[in-house]
Amino acid sequence: MTDRDIVKKDIEELYLGNLGTVEFDLDLPSAGKNGSTITWQSGNLAFMNHEGKVTRPAYGRGNREVPLTARFTHGAYTEEKQYIVTVLEEHNQIEVEEIFPIALEAAAGETVRLPSASAVRTRDGRVIAHLIDWEDGLERVWDQPGTFSVRGVLKDTSISVAGEVRVTACPAPEAARPQKLAAAFPDGVTLLEGSSFHAAQERMHDYLLHTNLDQWLYNFRRAAGLSTRNAPAMTGWDSPSGLLRGHSAGHYLSALALCWHATGDREIHQKAVYMVDALKECQDAFAAQDGYHPGFLSAYSEEQFDLLEEYTPYPKIWAPYYTLHKILAGLLDLHRLAGIEKAFEIASGIGDWVYARLSRLNHEKRVRMWGIYIAGEYGGMNESMAELYRITGKKDYLDAARYFDNDRLFYPLEQNVDALTGMHANQHIPQIVGAMKLYEVTGERRYYSIAERFWSLVSGSRMYAIGGAGESEMFHEPRKIAGLLTKSTSESCATYNMLKLTKELYQYRPDAAYMDYYERAVTNHILSSCDHRPTSGSTYFLSMLPRAVKDFDASENSCCHGTGMESHFKYVESIYYAGEDCVYINLFLPSRLCLEGFALTMRTEEAYPEKIHITIESDLSTVPSRKLRIRKPFWTDENVVIRLNGVDCAAPLRDGYFTVAVDQPGTSELDVEFSCGLRFEKAPDRPDYFTVHYGPYVLAALTTSEERLSLKSKEPETAFVREENRPLAFRCKENGVLFIPFEKVWREEYQVYIREV
Repeated sequence: MTDRDIVKKDIEELYLGNLGTVEFDLDLPSAGKNGSTITWQSGNLAFMNHEGKVTRPAYGRGNREVPLTARFTHGAYTEEKQYIVTVLEEHNQIEVEEIFPIALEAAAGETVRLPSASAVRTRDGRVIAHLIDWEDGLERVWDQPGTFSVRGVLKDTSISVAGEVRVTACPAPEAARPQKLAAAFPDGVTLLEGSSFHAAQERMHDYLLHTNLDQWLYNFRRAAGLSTRNAPAMTGWDSPSGLLRGHSAGHYLSALALCWHATGDREIHQKAVYMVDALKECQDAFAAQDGYHPGFLSAYSEEQFDLLEEYTPYPKIWAPYYTLHKILAGLLDLHRLAGIEKAFEIASGIGDWVYARLSRLNHEKRVRMWGIYIAGEYGGMNESMAELYRITGKKDYLDAARYFDNDRLFYPLEQNVDALTGMHANQHIPQIVGAMKLYEVTGERRYYSIAERFWSLVSGSRMYAIGGAGESEMFHEPRKIAGLLTKSTSESCATYNMLKLTKELYQYRPDAAYMDYYERAVTNHILSSCDHRPTSGSTYFLSMLPRAVKDFDASENSCCHGTGMESHFKYVESIYYAGEDCVYINLFLPSRLCLEGFALTMRTEEAYPEKIHITIESDLSTVPSRKLRIRKPFWTDENVVIRLNGVDCAAPLRDGYFTVAVDQPGTSELDVEFSCGLRFEKAPDRPDYFTVHYGPYVLAALTTSEERLSLKSKEPETAFVREENRPLAFRCKENGVLFIPFEKVWREEYQVYIREV
C-alpha cells in the first residue's frame, strides 16, 4: 500500500467507541493498525485534554461538545479527521440536609405558580438553590379557601419536596410600599477637571469620537442583507462568527447616550443619530424578508431564539436574550438621555417582538429556558421591558417583563435565605435590577424585598475590598474572601450592575450605607478598571494574586469591555441627589450642579480627600432655604469640622448625613474636613489577611515579589511613611515597598491583600 492507502485504511479502521455520551477518559492511540502515526488535538481543553483525559461539566452546566482532531501521518502523506465528542455533565450527587420551607398564599380562583426552585442546605453545609419537579406541573388553581399540600421531587433526584399553599377568600393586604425619597438629577451635573474620574471620562470620550460607526454596524447590516459599506469586521466576541455578536454595539449605544449626557458634545449626538438611523434600516430590512417577525432586530437571524426554545445548550447558542437586552437597553438610553425618538420606535418594535414570541410559550417552558446554563442568560430583559411599560402603559410589555421572573434566584430570596452560592454573578445581578424596575412600575412589595435582600447579601458577605464580587464569574460561599484570592476575581461588569442596583435602592431609602458601598466600588474597581490611554481598554477581572498585572481588553469585545465603555460616563449620576427639601451630596468629586436659581460647585484635592470646599450660589427665589445633606463617609470618624462662610456650624447627623441649611441669598462658602488616615481592613475568613486603605482609596503594593507580602506591624500609622513628593504614596517601613491608590496602578505589578505575621 502507498502512504496514502495506509493513512486512509487507518482512518477507516479506527474506532473510538460511543463519542455521544462520554463520561470517562478516552484511550487515544498514537499509531494506527497499519502503521500510521496519530497525534491528537482537543478543541476545548476545559473538558478534554490532548491525551483524552476528560473533565466533565458540573451538574447544571449542560453537556459539552468537544471537537477532537486526529492527524494521521505515514511517510510523506498526512490527513486529518475531526471527531465530535459529547462530554456529559456530572450526575446530580446532592446530599440534602434540609429543604427550606415552601409556603405560598393566594386568593381563591387565582392562578398559583409554584416556585420552580427552592433553597436547600446540603450535608457539607452549603446553601444552594435547586430546581424542583412538581407533581401536576407548576400552575394550579384552588376555588375554595383552605390550606393545601403540594408535592414534588428535587430535579434529577428522588428526594421528595413538600410545600403548602394557603388559599384565602380574598387577597391578603400587602405590606407598606416604600416610596421614592430621593432622585438623581436628570441633568445639570458636570465633572470638573482635576480628578482621575474626569480624566477617565475624557479618555473614553476621546475613544468614542474616533470609532468607526460602520464597523459597529457591520454585523447588523450583514445579517439584514444590507451593504456593509466596506467597513472592517468586528473582532473577538463580536466577530462575524461569534454567537454573541451585537452585544458590544448595544453597549456602544448606551455609551454614546451617557457621553452626550455627561459632556454635551454635539459630535457624539450626531454619531448616535447615525447609529439609530442605520439600525432602523436594518430593522425594516429584516421585516421585509420571509421568515422574520415584525420588530426583530439583531446582528444575526432568529435562529438562536428558535434553538433556545428547543433547549439547545451552550456553546451551540450563546445567550440570545442577553445580546438582545444590550441592544434594547442602548436604544432606551438614547431615547431617555439623548431624546432620539426613532430609538424608542425601534425599541418598541423589539418589545412587540419579544412579547409575541414569549406569550405563545407556557410558563414551564420559559422557566426551563432561563434555567439553561449560559444559553438562557437574558441580561436585564425584565428591566428593559418594564421600562417600555413605564413609558407607554402597554400591558403587553409588563407581561413580557414578568415572563423573565427567575425562581431559582428570586424564590430563595423570598424565603429570606442566602442561596447565591454556585450562581453566576453577572448573570443574576441584572435580573435583580429588573426586579427593582418591576417594583417601580407595579408597586409589588416582593420585588423590592428581593432586591434589598440580594444587595445586602452581596455587599455584606461577598465583597472584596475594592468593591468587586465573584471569583471566576461565580458567587461562592459567604464571607469567603481570603480563600479566593485568584487571578479571576471581581468581574468588572458585575460591579457595573451592582452600582445600578445600589442607585435604584438608594432612591427609596437614601441611607449613607448605600453610598459608602458605591464610593468604594466606583473608586477602587470601576476607576481602577480602565486603561490610562484612550484605547477603551477595560479589565475583565482584577487579579488579587501576588505579582498581578492589569489586563486591558480593547479588541476582544468582552462583556466587561462593553460595560467599560459606559461606566466612565456614569460618575456624574450619583454625586448629587434631590430629596424632598434637600440636596444630598454623596460623592466628593470636583463637579458642578446647576439648577434654576441655585448652583453648587464642589472642589476637592485627590491628594487630600478629607478636604471638601463647596461654593453655593443661590437667589432663594424658588425656596426660602436649601438644605445640604453631606454624607459622612465610612472611612472617617466623629472628628468632622464643618464651616459655613468661615464659621463653625452645628450640623446634625442623621442616617449617615450631616445637614447644613443655606438660607442667605448670594454666594456662600462651605468647608468640610473629615478626619482621614491609614487603616487596615481584615478579610472576613482570615484575620491575618488584610488590605491597606487611606480614606476612600484601597492602596496597592508595587512589588515584583512572587510571595504575598507580610507585615508585622498592627498599627498602620506607624507602619508607613508618606512620600513627600507624592502625598498619596506611602512607603512601608519594614520592607521599603511603595503603596499607591489602586486606581493609579497601570502596567505595574502589584498586590492588594497583605498577610500579617
